[in-house]
Amino acid sequence: MKKLLTITLAALLVSGTILTSCDTNSESTITICASEVPHKKILDEVVKGVLEEKGYKLETYTLDWTLQNDALAHDEYDANYFQHIPYLNQYNGNTKLIPAAKVHYERLCGYASDKNHTTIQNGDSIEIVNDISNIERALNLLVQENILTINPSCYENGQFKNFDITNPASSITFTDNYKDCELVCIKESLLCSSLPDYDFGIIPGNTALSGLNDFQERICFGENNQELISTNANVIAVKEENKNSLKTLALVEAFADPRVESYIASTFGDSVIYYYDNLID
Repeated sequence: MKKLLTITLAALLVSGTILTSCDTNSESTITICASEVPHKKILDEVVKGVLEEKGYKLETYTLDWTLQNDALAHDEYDANYFQHIPYLNQYNGNTKLIPAAKVHYERLCGYASDKNHTTIQNGDSIEIVNDISNIERALNLLVQENILTINPSCYENGQFKNFDITNPASSITFTDNYKDCELVCIKESLLCSSLPDYDFGIIPGNTALSGLNDFQERICFGENNQELISTNANVIAVKEENKNSLKTLALVEAFADPRVESYIASTFGDSVIYYYDNLID
């Protein structure tokens, strides 16, 4: 009797393992890795519900952005959500990954230290990121607002290369109405915590979302270059061989739902722009 019970339990355990595995990898379960904010928040709080109505279960996982493309390429997830197309195009894995849909754009904005100080004034101090790959974007936002111009010496063969992080004043020229302003380069992870030390901060959207509790109230201006927004919109990425799979098609369709646009606008304000484009039609 004991031997029969042991065999029965073993059979149940094997059966349970098989059933669990089948359920996790079934055609009705979509797995996606993403950055925490705003990506996973969008997935969990709105896209998951849309997919449930279509008969799909969405499982989301937070993963460091440096690992997500490799994880997708090795079939650990059905899709990822963290990057724009220029970054995706640099992926050199053995498996080709493609963008399935553009979803949103995280605006670089000017945030006021004092919420009553709504515009940059002559003599204000302005912090920007110290990452050379993102400094040009921050400077172009200030150019857009007619605060400064970028000195030609910053460019070499058309590439932005020669900005002096330790002495920003040598690389830019403030316009006449802002000639007494000061520009300071700060590590991105410190931009939010150091904002009280300056009058304004030029802060990437994802950084502001995770570091400023009242980020919407502090925004005074932001990027409005449509070409830039289209180029750098964050995308859902999948393996090329899964481009037309039912899971991919369902995921892309879910992001087109009007509730996603409404959620992004009401939750993130001007920091995140809904910018949907189906790239697999």
